[in-house]
Amino acid sequence: MRHEPFPHSSRPERVVLLHDFSEALGGASYLVQVLIARLRERGLPVTFFAGDAGANFHRDDVEFVPLHGKALLERSKIGAFSAGFFNHAAFVRVREWIRRNDTPRTVYHLHGWSKVLTPAVFGALQDVRDRLILHGHDYFNGCPNGAFFNYRTERECCLTPLSKACLRTQCDKASHAHKLWRSGREGLRRWLMGGPGGAARVLLIHPEQRRHFVAAQWPAENLVAVRNPVSPPCAERVRAEANRGIVFIGRISAEKGADLAARAADRAGVPITFVGEGSEVERVRQLNPRAVFLGRQDRMGVARALSQARIAVMPSRWAEPFGLVALEAIGSGVPVILSERSLMADEIQRAGFGKAINTAHVPAFASCMTAMHADDGWVAAMSQAGHARYRELCNSEQEWADEILFQYRQVIAEAHAQPVACTSGEEAR
Repeated sequence: MRHEPFPHSSRPERVVLLHDFSEALGGASYLVQVLIARLRERGLPVTFFAGDAGANFHRDDVEFVPLHGKALLERSKIGAFSAGFFNHAAFVRVREWIRRNDTPRTVYHLHGWSKVLTPAVFGALQDVRDRLILHGHDYFNGCPNGAFFNYRTERECCLTPLSKACLRTQCDKASHAHKLWRSGREGLRRWLMGGPGGAARVLLIHPEQRRHFVAAQWPAENLVAVRNPVSPPCAERVRAEANRGIVFIGRISAEKGADLAARAADRAGVPITFVGEGSEVERVRQLNPRAVFLGRQDRMGVARALSQARIAVMPSRWAEPFGLVALEAIGSGVPVILSERSLMADEIQRAGFGKAINTAHVPAFASCMTAMHADDGWVAAMSQAGHARYRELCNSEQEWADEILFQYRQVIAEAHAQPVACTSGEEAR
C-alpha cells in the first residue's frame, strides 16, 4: 500500500514503544526489536519502556527505560495475583515520563502488557489515548484469556467478553478463579481507558481478527490490518525434498500443540526436533523419547534447524492470528503442516505452501507427515512455491514499517483534527 505524503506537522517527534520484554523471546518481542531498528533507520527518536530489567538490550541509540518487573510465571502465586493485577512501579514510571516529556506529536505504541506491565500501563496512558496505538499480537485488549478460545473444550469462543455468559464459563487453562482474575484485569483495563476501545488504533496482524475485536466492542473504524513482516532465516531455498524429519519452532506449551506434534511424529515414525523452551518440555519428552530438544536458538540456530527439516509444523490448539514461524519456514523453502484453526490456514493451503488439517486429531496429523515423507515431488513443489511467493501473505520489514509510520502520522493528524488523504502517491516517510 502506498500513501499520499502527510504534512511535516504530522511527522512524529518521538515514538514511545512499550512491551513486556526487552529481548526477542517470541514473535511479538522479536517484532518490537525489528520496529525499533526500522524507526531508527528513518531517523525517528525512540523511547522504549520494557517491563523487564533489560539485561540483554544493548542499543545506545534508543532511550531505554527498563521497569525491572518479573513475568507472572516467575513470581509466586501471591506475587502474581497482586503485582500481576496492577504493576504500580510501571504505572508511576510511565506516567512520570509522560508528564515530563510528552508533546503533541509523540506517539505511544503498546505491544504487549499481559505478562509484566499489567493494566496499570493503561492508567499511565490515559491522557494520551488519542495518540495511543495497540498492537493485536493477541486478544488481551478484548478477551480475558487473550485468545477467544475455550481451553477446556478446545473450541473457539464466540461469547461477548465480560458478559454474564462469559463470566460463568470456565475457559481458562488453569481454573475458574484464574478466569475471574483475568476478567477483573480486563474490566480494569476498560475502566482505565474509559471504555472497551480506549485507544486511537488497534493494528491487527490479520484481517480476520476484526470480528473478534468488534465483538469486544472496539469501533470498527479503529481497527486496521497491517500484516507482520517476515524475513526467512534461510536465504537460499532449503531442498526440503532431500531431507527427512519434522521441526517444531516456538514455545513448547499445550496451547502451541507441542504434545500433538510429538505424538504424531512418534506415530508416523519420523524424527522430530523442537526448537524453543516452555512448560511442557518434560511432558513432550515423555510422549516422544526420541525427540531432539535444541532449546531456544538465535536466528542462525533456527536456520540450521530448518535447513535439515523436511516439514515444519504449527499445530496450535487456538486460532493463531498470524503464524510468523510458519511463514519463516515457508519462505526458507520448508513446507508446513498447520492447524486448520489458524487464520492463515486457508491462505497457505490455497497457495500451495503446505497442508492445513485438524492437527488435534493425531492419527490424521501422523498420516499427513507420512504422506509428505513419501512424496518427494509434492514436497519439492511446495518448497519451491513457498520460497518464491511467500511474500504474498506478509510484508517485508520495510513495507511493515512504512505502514506503521503511516498510522502514526494519521493518528497525529486525527488528534489535531487535520484532514488526512489516503490515495496513490509517495510512501509515508
